[in-house]
Amino acid sequence: MHLLSLITAFAGLTSAFPAAEPHVLHEKRDHAPVAWKHHTRAERSTILPVRIGLKQRNLEHAARYIQDVSDPSSPNFGKHWSSEKVANAFLPSQETTDKVTEWLVSSGISADRLSHSVGKNWVEFTATVDEAESLLKTQYHVYQQKDTGGYRVACDSYSLPASVRDHVDFVMPTIQLDGLKPVAQANPAYNALAINLTGLTGTEHCNQVITIDCIRALYDLPVATTNHNGNELGIAEWADYLYLPDLKVFFENYTNPKIPSDVTPEFISIDGGKPSNLTVALAEEVVESGLDFQTAYSIIYPQGIRLYQNGDSVNVDSVGTFNIFLDALDESYCTWGDEPYIDPAYPDPNEGGYTGPLQCGGAPMSNVFSVSYGQIEGALPRFYQERQCNEWMKLALQGVSVIYASGDSGVANRYNSGYNNTCLNAQYGYVDEFGTKFSPSFPVNCPYITAVGATTLLDQTNNTNGVSEGEQAVVRFGSGGGFSSIFERPAWQAEAVQNYLDKYSPSNYTEVQFNHSGRAYPDVAASTWLCARPSEKH
Repeated sequence: MHLLSLITAFAGLTSAFPAAEPHVLHEKRDHAPVAWKHHTRAERSTILPVRIGLKQRNLEHAARYIQDVSDPSSPNFGKHWSSEKVANAFLPSQETTDKVTEWLVSSGISADRLSHSVGKNWVEFTATVDEAESLLKTQYHVYQQKDTGGYRVACDSYSLPASVRDHVDFVMPTIQLDGLKPVAQANPAYNALAINLTGLTGTEHCNQVITIDCIRALYDLPVATTNHNGNELGIAEWADYLYLPDLKVFFENYTNPKIPSDVTPEFISIDGGKPSNLTVALAEEVVESGLDFQTAYSIIYPQGIRLYQNGDSVNVDSVGTFNIFLDALDESYCTWGDEPYIDPAYPDPNEGGYTGPLQCGGAPMSNVFSVSYGQIEGALPRFYQERQCNEWMKLALQGVSVIYASGDSGVANRYNSGYNNTCLNAQYGYVDEFGTKFSPSFPVNCPYITAVGATTLLDQTNNTNGVSEGEQAVVRFGSGGGFSSIFERPAWQAEAVQNYLDKYSPSNYTEVQFNHSGRAYPDVAASTWLCARPSEKH
């Protein structure tokens, strides 16, 4: 009797996923990795840390949810959601969890090998290459990074059962290979000492150096006078460091009213993030961070600022993409260990790396975050970008504003620091030295990010206050702008973008060059070029 029951139960389980059920292509890499080369086939016994991102509920309602709390005409304007309400609203359905679990168990991955992330939106387990290839109908290879000689295991495509595919965002490790270091948007920094101007305030030299007084005059900004605890501005940095002696010099020479020289931001270390020192200052790894904090303090002091220093900068990808920052802010997003295929791994296995666990939640939440880094839409998997964009959406529901620089490469992009600006292959959309399709940036392609472009002052020869002639798009470098090929244009920008397309877009720029129906950026632009900053090298 018991034997018959067991046989019946097993038959019912296997019939849910018959062997003949077809697998459907889920993700595919359409090009050779930019920074990697094929080495060998992966050993069948190699152990892989597999992560499956489950589809979340209610994402189709996200725009409506955001509009409800952000539109001044809405009765719920300003009634932002709690983190608990957000987590529950987008929790994967029980059907999704059950369907993926049943598929894995019926394929030989026993239930006791499976675990779930804190937010219940990731399934994780370890599997051999042989098991993973059978599950995903793929082949794994070992790739070698061209610059460092390091090795990674990845595949070129993978498939899922037709009945499972709609319940899964993506699987790692699979095609995620071109992990990118966020590229600092440092071109706007200008060394004021090169023109020997110190103790500079006022608007007399705005055509040479942008001071805080130039900014106030240009945008009619008042001198800030208040400091509310809990309302600290958050500035996030990756592999670039705030050198405090530079900040002191800046306060003493370029602020008006003068900011006390002992003012420093609250330091938030994420996954081994370290303070700066003279070594990184001499290596010019302080430019972006210095510009960020000097400008922010000049505008908002005495309001406080937090410095979120991300990653230990030891792992080849330890500066990763932006997921480790989001993991630290939102425990429900955390994957219990982002893998080193796009995101860095912690504890860091490299010598001198951070030995603590990946930070899942616990970092203080600011109401406004400012980030001056970016990556390339065409170099990262679509599902990966969509999932991260949804996390920015969740922050917006909680009343958090996230502001990103739009980039320094115009309609092109840099793969990583040290690489030339490139566009995309027109047919497949990958990074291509000879590409003819414009290259949008990430994450400013996400409609829940506020993207900020750069302007410069018009000819100031005949004006008296240094800014009266107004602004134009910066010309010394290409301020980033473009149209996403992944995210659709949100309704709130439809009228403005259509006006641009009708009146200003060159007629010979067709869909070959950019996606005319995509999310457009930047959203706003502000003066950037000729900003003053101290430098250890001068």
